[in-house]
Amino acid sequence: MFKMNKIFVIAFSLITIASFGQKKQKVDLDWKIDKGEKLSYLTVMSEIDTSSIDVNFGGLFKSFTDSTNKGVSEAAKFFKKLNEAVSKVDLVATLSNSRNGIVDIVVIANQSKDKTLQVDTTDTKQKDFIKMMQSMNQGVMLRGSVYETGEIHSFWLKSNQKNIIALLFQLPTKPVQIGDIWEVDVNLISNDQNFECDSAYRRNVVKLVDLKKVNGDNIAVVKYDIVEYVKGNFTMPSFSGKGGDKTATMMKFTHQAIAEFSLSKGRWISYDGIMTLVASGVMTANKKTKFTLIKV
Repeated sequence: MFKMNKIFVIAFSLITIASFGQKKQKVDLDWKIDKGEKLSYLTVMSEIDTSSIDVNFGGLFKSFTDSTNKGVSEAAKFFKKLNEAVSKVDLVATLSNSRNGIVDIVVIANQSKDKTLQVDTTDTKQKDFIKMMQSMNQGVMLRGSVYETGEIHSFWLKSNQKNIIALLFQLPTKPVQIGDIWEVDVNLISNDQNFECDSAYRRNVVKLVDLKKVNGDNIAVVKYDIVEYVKGNFTMPSFSGKGGDKTATMMKFTHQAIAEFSLSKGRWISYDGIMTLVASGVMTANKKTKFTLIKV
């Protein structure tokens, strides 16, 4: 009996050590795209009509404050339900490795048949005008780049375009283990000299929450929790040069996402996120935008 107990203790200890070692393992999240390869993702960046979708957005935000695996699981269930309701694809992002150590990213508008504007008219001029407007919404919408090691290469982009590159394609530049956090290079709020800030806060946390093996592939599970908030007064410009009326203004952006990255293949397996904008004062807004990458 003593011998059996000893064997059980040794076996349990080995399992514990192996599990502990995996939790402490450092991994590299690097892009691995061969020369001449084209890696494409159907890319959803669509505003959500919350009145037509029966999902608990409050539950999503609550799950992101939960650092346990339960919080990640609940967020994954949320996105699965949302994906079933939101299926429109706006864009196609293509990644290629045309230069040493640099991944080029081109995002092209993809006008699917179900998004083509249908108008009940026999007027040829109206139809021609509609076709012209639709064609203007196609073509290259964004062109940027990241290093294979994850850092943004295209530093020259406009802020709103660099934000997209950072949120969807920037990776940690150093090896990370479960529990490690890093930031992405985003600036969601941008005001000029007419805004006087009374209060502000910012959270920019991207975290490796799990490492798992699926069909022999090592997968890193990454969670995004980004918040930017400002509150103050906006002075309307005046032609007299004396300054106009002040308007109390508030703006808050949040971005929550769950993504899975293949360590062996060096690419996203999935990426699902929600960006929320709430604003009052000079601009009034309350909208949610779906961010999804679908490998094709």
